[in-house]
Amino acid sequence: MSRLTYEQAVQTLYGLQRFGMKLGLEKIRALLGRLGNPQGKFLSCHIAGTNGKGTCAAVLDAVLRAHDVPGGLYTSPHLISIEERIRSGGQFLPGEYISSWVNEHIGYINRYSPTFFEAVTAMAFDYFRDSRIRAAAVEAGMGGRFDATNVIEPGLCVITSIGLEHTQYLGRSLSQIAGEKAGIAKPKVPLLCGERRASVIEVIQSVAGEVGTSVRMLDTEISFKRAGGKDRELIFNYRGPGLKMEGAKVALYGSHQLRNVALGIWAAELMLDELNCKAREEVVRNALENLYWPGRFQLLRQESGTELVLDVAHNPPSAEKLAQVFQSVYGQTKAVGLVAMAQDKDLRKILRHLLKIIDIFIFPQIDFGRMDRQAGSASPGKLGEIIKEESPEKEVVITSGMKEALELALKISERRPLLVTGSFHTVGEAMIILGIKVL
Repeated sequence: MSRLTYEQAVQTLYGLQRFGMKLGLEKIRALLGRLGNPQGKFLSCHIAGTNGKGTCAAVLDAVLRAHDVPGGLYTSPHLISIEERIRSGGQFLPGEYISSWVNEHIGYINRYSPTFFEAVTAMAFDYFRDSRIRAAAVEAGMGGRFDATNVIEPGLCVITSIGLEHTQYLGRSLSQIAGEKAGIAKPKVPLLCGERRASVIEVIQSVAGEVGTSVRMLDTEISFKRAGGKDRELIFNYRGPGLKMEGAKVALYGSHQLRNVALGIWAAELMLDELNCKAREEVVRNALENLYWPGRFQLLRQESGTELVLDVAHNPPSAEKLAQVFQSVYGQTKAVGLVAMAQDKDLRKILRHLLKIIDIFIFPQIDFGRMDRQAGSASPGKLGEIIKEESPEKEVVITSGMKEALELALKISERRPLLVTGSFHTVGEAMIILGIKVL
């Protein structure tokens, strides 16, 4: 059999999407066993939650690396390329590693048919071992209990927040979803929690108690609050177990991100303790100020003068936060909105939040086929119908693709901001066309 090229190796991984999402750990454990269980070769922090877990993981990784800890970061989904999901020392997984890894294990993959996410997760842990990292921030993909990442034996676990998403897999109530995400809890491993609703916290505490650990609450143990600054800055004070900062800055918009940042800093303090290292204030400050986490209310000014906002909001809770941040930055000014979503989302609820900040909707036809999900894109016609039902006075335009949509949006935006949102894939495709880098 001839050796696969990089492009063929990536297509082989994407081809595993045909096996869909399979909740269970048997196949990932078998695959990792074949690899010599690389997930046990480094200290890890396991991060689950409906929203904010990627930001929390990125902050943790940035702070660890700033303290000269060889660190790994595993997140999903990606914006542009699969390499983004797996980082060592702040750098993307090399394409050569993907082709080499797939070629080495293609026989096993073809015989045992792991899912896309199982294969990529195994590749991530293998790469972390090969890179000789000391610690990794590992973001759960979906849920927690049966997520492929839940094979690690972490030194720390984190749950950011709980919201209604993936209900066909995780349950149709917040309590059911909380129970699934709390499934990452491990005996005697600290579980940090940023959730605030008592009923949800009760479920998380119950699951944690069953496995023999306790839940440590962000709002109880950590002091953090916004400390002034302009609407487009996030300046805050933080007091943790050993670290105190006043007037710290982070390159993220929105007060809701402060909770995710605080969780990330707290996790970093505890992970550094495990590594016999102490968090240093100036090092943490520099890590936060230099953090680049694209697609999270990412604001860019185009040559035309138009302000472009990229945000990966893809469920009702994140769309609500997006609307709040947008209004805090732009007041009553409305955006031209370029929106595309996966068809398995709660489209009406998401659009209801976006209606608060968008007066012209542009819905492009986008192919979601290269994402690790079974759902395709929601029909632009269906999205347009929902808008007309909810708010008939809003203008709706449907285009054949992203390039046409962006050209039209930039042309008609004039002095209004242009908001691109609805999914990682939507934002990623816009970034490719506009030449915006992910790293």
